[in-house]
Amino acid sequence: MSDPPIDTNVFIHAQTHDASAEECLRFLEAVRAGNVRTRIEPIVLHELSYALPHYRKGMTRLEIADYLLTILSWEGITGDKSLLVNTVECWRDTAGLAFVDAYLAALAARERCVVYTKNVVEFVRQGIGAPETLPH
Repeated sequence: MSDPPIDTNVFIHAQTHDASAEECLRFLEAVRAGNVRTRIEPIVLHELSYALPHYRKGMTRLEIADYLLTILSWEGITGDKSLLVNTVECWRDTAGLAFVDAYLAALAARERCVVYTKNVVEFVRQGIGAPETLPH
């Protein structure tokens, strides 16, 4: 049986002082310690990458990436951690690169395949093949 997925809002509530903050903080501490296991999906990291600066004003891309990498290091977090770490590192290290493009680049690198895109330049910069013309 797979570990239950975690939603972005658990992380977001933990950043606030609302009625759910304390419960979410306790839950995340249990996940960090490995007392609870939960699977994190790429879409949750993506959502956190743009939502966190709204809750933590002035949070930089580097600080967001550090937070995401910290989450991925927690004992109770499961999922495709190596792919997600590569995604966050690519996103952190490439100014202007969209999180989804970082994910696709990390996935293509791991699977040794091209990415079908019309944003060819961005993927070529990442060392990923992207055909100029889409196959038909």
